[in-house]
Amino acid sequence: MSAVAAHGHRDLTALFDPRSVAVVGASDDTAKWGYMLAKQLLAHDDGRTVHLVNRKGGTVQGRRALTSLREVGDPVDLVAICVPVAGLLDAVDDALAVGARAIVAITAGLSEASDEGRALEDEIVRRVRDAGSALVGPNCLGVVDTTSSLQLASDTFHAGTVAVLSQSGNVALDIDSLLHARGLGVSRFVSLGNQSDVSLADLMLACADHEGTSAVAVYAEDVRDGRAFVAAARELRAAGKPVVLLAPGRSAAAARGAASHTGSLTSPTRVVDAACVAGDIIRVHAPAEMVDVLVTLVSGRRADG
Repeated sequence: MSAVAAHGHRDLTALFDPRSVAVVGASDDTAKWGYMLAKQLLAHDDGRTVHLVNRKGGTVQGRRALTSLREVGDPVDLVAICVPVAGLLDAVDDALAVGARAIVAITAGLSEASDEGRALEDEIVRRVRDAGSALVGPNCLGVVDTTSSLQLASDTFHAGTVAVLSQSGNVALDIDSLLHARGLGVSRFVSLGNQSDVSLADLMLACADHEGTSAVAVYAEDVRDGRAFVAAARELRAAGKPVVLLAPGRSAAAARGAASHTGSLTSPTRVVDAACVAGDIIRVHAPAEMVDVLVTLVSGRRADG
């Protein structure tokens, strides 16, 4: 089983505030995710130990690159994997071998692509859970925690108090830009990906415990476990942290777009609306509307009615 904190939430400390981070598939090729993640990580390392892994060795972005993660002598808290799907299982095994307590799998082409991909994803999740680790993704775009100076995504997010949990990197960047223009920013960003292990509800609960988060913005193309989602939203509300949800699916075109993006099937809009009522969640229909609501909620100034 994955590590669980005393209050029943999953312990995701290694995901948001790791002491050491490795990028497997780090690259000098500016078109690759291994380049973007390594660049952001090195620019915001904040004293963390950073390991870059490239099977050819040599140097990457001016730093010595290891040919294998197993060359690292000390445990690594967080491992980001940016390798083709054929090398993913070996990369996960290497991460677990060096004691990784959290893994972010950027690699795509798994359950969202084929039955074979789903079988591989299931096997990876089994190994991760047996090792007591946690997996974000696969088919995701990274993680950020501005309160711990962790920037492990393609772009830098502006610091603030709104956690953004999103199945779309572009939507998350839009929200960050709109928040920044209004004097706010992001405390945490997680790209949800396939949610094969760490779920949206797990991440919401982690934000309930996070002192640097005052509100949670969710972009979800599908809500897979409605009960867990509602329970997490209620816990956030009890902690004084409102949840604002942007969910597509009000039109056939929106549903097709979500399916093409992550392989997700959007939840029927009436089901989502019912979950919002049950969880005291505010549903919006565009990033600009989401930010308008968040500005009102986070500012603390409320109008009567």
